[in-house]
Amino acid sequence: MTQDMDFHDVERAANLRAASDSLMQRLDRLYELESRKRELPPERPEFIRLAREIEDLSRALLFSSGEEVELAEQVHADVKAGDADANIPIRETPPRRDAIGVLAEWRAAERRLADAPSGSREEADARAAVERLRAEYREITAPVPPDAPA
Repeated sequence: MTQDMDFHDVERAANLRAASDSLMQRLDRLYELESRKRELPPERPEFIRLAREIEDLSRALLFSSGEEVELAEQVHADVKAGDADANIPIRETPPRRDAIGVLAEWRAAERRLADAPSGSREEADARAAVERLRAEYREITAPVPPDAPA
């Protein structure tokens, strides 16, 4: 991502990435289920079960694509108004990190800090990583107020 993207730009990009990832996963699952159903005779109960599951997943996919359109329209409006920078394709946007992964990295950085010689470059690097990861963890785990902008 570019250096000039602010927190809200990064958040918008992450939301679009999450919506796109969800669509891709659902499409993959839909393909998998439809492929299995095509191999079955229609008289079998599993055929009916798969048809219903495909219908449910298709409805969820339609809903998700609507959410992605809303996100895209909002980003477009924000860019047009000069309130956002969105010049990176979804494919190049890294997926949002989860708290567990960040916590594991934070713990590893804490261990590097504890092992680093006092006053060394390793200590400074580890300390910087600890602070960065602590802030990232807080950001991920902080409750979002109900009236916060999307």
